[in-house]
Amino acid sequence: MQGLPPLAVDCACCGGRLNERIEHCPNCEAPVSLSHAVATRSSAQNFISVLGASNAGKTVFLGLLLDILSKGPEEFRGMATSAFSVDLQEQVVTALENRSFPEKTPNEADLWKWLHCQISMMQKKGIRDVDLISPDFAGEAIAMEVNQAGMYPAIQSIVSKSTGLLLLCDSMRVRDEGSAEDLFGMKLASYIAQQHELSNEHAAQQRKRSNGPALAIVFTKCDGCSEARDDPAGFAANNTPRLFEFCRRTFRDHAFFAASVAGSSGILSDETGCQQRDPFHVQPQGILEPLRWLVSRSE
Repeated sequence: MQGLPPLAVDCACCGGRLNERIEHCPNCEAPVSLSHAVATRSSAQNFISVLGASNAGKTVFLGLLLDILSKGPEEFRGMATSAFSVDLQEQVVTALENRSFPEKTPNEADLWKWLHCQISMMQKKGIRDVDLISPDFAGEAIAMEVNQAGMYPAIQSIVSKSTGLLLLCDSMRVRDEGSAEDLFGMKLASYIAQQHELSNEHAAQQRKRSNGPALAIVFTKCDGCSEARDDPAGFAANNTPRLFEFCRRTFRDHAFFAASVAGSSGILSDETGCQQRDPFHVQPQGILEPLRWLVSRSE
């Protein structure tokens, strides 16, 4: 005897009606399992997007973030709400345990992994639960969407819904290739402002009447860039002046952070001469701080 079809729900990403036995939303490719998981939750749901250029460390950051949250202290802890969220955590943790970084995220939206977890925070009035929803976007897909809005509906929908965003920048590339990283970071920040209707000419007035999204700019891989680790805001002002000034003028809530996953890493060559960076040992720093800050801004 066949089971009953799942109840129809709205897509948690784009809002489209999902009333067939399908795996992904036909509009934005968000997994239907996510929408069913969201529909069963009673907690406040906060979309937090993680954006950044290719190889900025988005996949590792997200996977390790969930792993740290699941083992975190009582005052700030997060647990996956369904099995599909554990896939990203498993991919990242397994790779790091084998002293390697996970494979690049594919450009196809139906192959992206999504994170959905409940964060519990101790507050003066008791425990507050917040659902955190974040996809692992491919860096190349982000770049294409920024250049031509609407190419990836999932990115556009999630960014426009996000109460907080993490903008990841590779600190070593920023230090060594400052202008290119600065300009791409500014394009990302401009895209976010556009999706939240924070136009440049009226940004000051809009900031006063509406909080808009909170933006955390995170310099990743700071184990190889002590300048970013020691003073993220100063590093941003000196190395990404365009991004720094744009954020100051456009986003009322923004802050700069530094994070790293590997205590140290190095570039290794295989027998064919192909080079890749591998972690020598895992020593996370600054992973939770940007999320704590973003969640505090959603109260």
